[in-house]
Amino acid sequence: MRTIAILGGGIGGLTAAIALARRGLDATVFEQAPEMRAVGAGIWLPTNAMTVMARLGLADELAAAGLPLARIEVADGARRVQAIDLGPVKARHGHTTISIRRSELQRVLAAHAPAGAVRLGARAEEVAPGEPGGAPARVRIAGPAGVEEVEADLVIGADGIHSAARAAVAPGITPRYAGQTCYRGIARLALDEQDVCREVWGGAARFGYSAVGPEEVYWFAPVVAPPGGRDEGGARRRLDALYAGFPAPVPAIVAATPEEAIGRLDLHELPAHAWRGGRVALLGDAAHAMTPNLGQGGAQAIEDAFVLAGCVAEAGEDLGAALAAYQARREARVRRIARLAGRLGRVAHWQGGLARGLRNLAMRATPAGAARRQTDALYAAGIE
Repeated sequence: MRTIAILGGGIGGLTAAIALARRGLDATVFEQAPEMRAVGAGIWLPTNAMTVMARLGLADELAAAGLPLARIEVADGARRVQAIDLGPVKARHGHTTISIRRSELQRVLAAHAPAGAVRLGARAEEVAPGEPGGAPARVRIAGPAGVEEVEADLVIGADGIHSAARAAVAPGITPRYAGQTCYRGIARLALDEQDVCREVWGGAARFGYSAVGPEEVYWFAPVVAPPGGRDEGGARRRLDALYAGFPAPVPAIVAATPEEAIGRLDLHELPAHAWRGGRVALLGDAAHAMTPNLGQGGAQAIEDAFVLAGCVAEAGEDLGAALAAYQARREARVRRIARLAGRLGRVAHWQGGLARGLRNLAMRATPAGAARRQTDALYAAGIE
């Protein structure tokens, strides 16, 4: 494989560049932003993502940059309905979930990308996918000096939900609104428990949070709402009203977040998944954007990147076989997780009292063995 172009310098794109380098393959990352910066406030790196990072030699550094979690709890209002002890997960799989600022994750990945591999201010505008064993792929790149055409033996589309690479190989697959908008931020606040992630369900609104530093709390707040809405008077004003009745420390977390530190993003997913076409392979949100309800969006991009690098290295010059193997190894797992994430997002926002009561009863009554099988299926990295 002579030339590899990676479109997008986010989590998936940088992980792909590192994984390819570990296999002796060079790649150039084309990132449209003029500087490396994280999109979003915080992120959870679950066990399966940390397993990949351990294979790449980055797990210890990432664990030190964030905070390890010992437990995940879900409550309906003030009443806990589910708790996941991550100690047994770590014992079985070697890692726990790390709660970390996205900027810290981005910093670590960028530091370990091959020197000179990332080109900033380079936006992929159009992709001609080429053919395995035939014409090379071509990418039109717009940058500060103008527009250029780049030829590549392989193009990896890690360019997000509005992917130019996906538009070239699967133009009929476009994002759909998932029915919720999501606020995110980092609050300046010290939590009593630094190693617990909590999510509180309250019908149309819910709220999740965990510490990412000694006095920093990452939080997210999905709300059932039409797409494209605006917050008259500011996001803080709306959030103060929405979460005033939630149990502590939710109102304090909102109050400790400056207005300018609050982001809002409508949640979208792909109704179908696209993986490859010609000399193009897609990964992460470009291939299978999912709702963030399981905290697996970034983790699945990380798994994609690692598996794709292995398939390309192992297949040598047979790119068609490499991309077919990549899709075969990833498709069923990603489809299952995306479907589960979408279902959880809908169930979490049930508003009728009877429906919520039955849901909570079912969650509390889940047998320990079934819960263990569910967590193992989620947290065992799908990279073999």
